[in-house]
Amino acid sequence: MTLTFDYDGRTLVNWTVADALEAGVPQAIIDAALTDQRLAAIKAETRRRIYAVASSEAQMNMAAATAVISGKAASARSDAEKATLVGAEAAIGWVAAMRLTIATLAADPDADFTADAAWPDVPDEAQDMIANF
Repeated sequence: MTLTFDYDGRTLVNWTVADALEAGVPQAIIDAALTDQRLAAIKAETRRRIYAVASSEAQMNMAAATAVISGKAASARSDAEKATLVGAEAAIGWVAAMRLTIATLAADPDADFTADAAWPDVPDEAQDMIANF
């Protein structure tokens, strides 16, 4: 594994931990670089998992549909439109839970952020709504 980090006024690119230690880079700088690298990897995994459930196109279509439905009076909404709003609320809640999970996983260097069990499940209401887009 290689690291890129700033030290002593320079950006050091693709350094191994061993090379950094040998060059006199303080352990605290190395640890911070490892933490930053892990956080970036966890964020990338979060994006990958969200887009695996709903592509950017699906997300845009869901947002547009939700906006149109939200513009109607509640009494004028069909059952399908009401279900879409329930699904959208569930999907937004799931994305928020995914983002909260980033901090939890980043705080534990031993947590396996690639394991499905580490992440919140997609609510059924969100999956049903997403399937329509």
